[in-house]
Amino acid sequence: MGIENGVSQQPMCGRTGLSITGIGLEWPDHLMNADELQEYIEKFYSKDEKWVQQLIKWNRNSLIARRPVLDLFNDDTWSQQSPPNIEDGDKVFRTHGVRLSYLACQKALKESCISVDQVTHIVAVTATNAGCPGLDHLVAEQLGMVPSAERILLGGAGCAGGMAATRVAADIALSCSFRRKPARVLVIACELSSTQIRAELEVASASQESRMGPVLFSDGAAALVVCNDLALRPESPRVYLLDDWTSSIAPSSTNDVTVNVHSLGFLVELSKRVPDLAAGSVSQPFELLSTANGTSKSPKDYDWALHPGGYSIIRGVQATLGLSDDSLRASFDTYKNKGNTASVSVIAVMERLRHMGPGKENVVACAFGPGMRVEMAFLRRA
Repeated sequence: MGIENGVSQQPMCGRTGLSITGIGLEWPDHLMNADELQEYIEKFYSKDEKWVQQLIKWNRNSLIARRPVLDLFNDDTWSQQSPPNIEDGDKVFRTHGVRLSYLACQKALKESCISVDQVTHIVAVTATNAGCPGLDHLVAEQLGMVPSAERILLGGAGCAGGMAATRVAADIALSCSFRRKPARVLVIACELSSTQIRAELEVASASQESRMGPVLFSDGAAALVVCNDLALRPESPRVYLLDDWTSSIAPSSTNDVTVNVHSLGFLVELSKRVPDLAAGSVSQPFELLSTANGTSKSPKDYDWALHPGGYSIIRGVQATLGLSDDSLRASFDTYKNKGNTASVSVIAVMERLRHMGPGKENVVACAFGPGMRVEMAFLRRA
């Protein structure tokens, strides 16, 4: 064991030689509770309308105590009778979204003991912005990243985005190992769902049908760093070892989870089948990864970093796999205190899990998104 050209020549970490070496999260300061959302809804729409009554009921029964959101509710653009449009949301994202992402990246890089100029690749993802140059470029520019750092911006991944970006980062790092090159891949996820609340409410008012988006989603940014063994130094931390990963699509589910572009913003469509689809789609990828890794462990032998897409989704997966509340403690906690932050959520759960005291060595990270896509990875605590 030694160091050559500033790169560790130590044995590979785990079966792939890949590690998550740092995680960073950043949230807006404002925390919205059920009372504040109800007040905001009733400011623009009559509480006598049935769709409003249904939405308020969902809001009260969501079991989300608070959600981090941008404090837009008193801003002139967001508090007038005429709702803001998609251009207004884009401006907010390119200011506040980039700032949150920048701060999350700084935290992840600091924990990884990696300087900005050492980053070899960026993989970014968002479901609440579609502008170009995209999140990857804007954050790299803020960080002062070297122009040669390779960049990828994922689209269409929705709530599965955090895991999808981690999977792509792992594939990149593994290919670099094959080429005997160090890989330090910065993964960035950012969502500003609060900028879509008025759009969701306005469309609900026009159709007289309630929509779940305003009740579930929150704002935030997450970053993590994936390194191969050639990039690790003696001082490099190892938060999780990345053992394997997979992606799959639940059959006949294309229209059950969608994000549609509207003149007012991005609208989330969730069918009533989503909790059952999520619960029914986790066994197959788990068995696939178990077989590929030669393990006979059951789902109960793992802690789970499950995307907190909704309380019924968490409970549905729990019932299907026979998991304890303790195995899902980080998902329940994140859902209660952060809501659903789409692509950011699964990384937030991974981070929360490692600060909740001793747990199982093996961890399954899993997220669901449009398609209906299922992203899953086998991790180990380092």
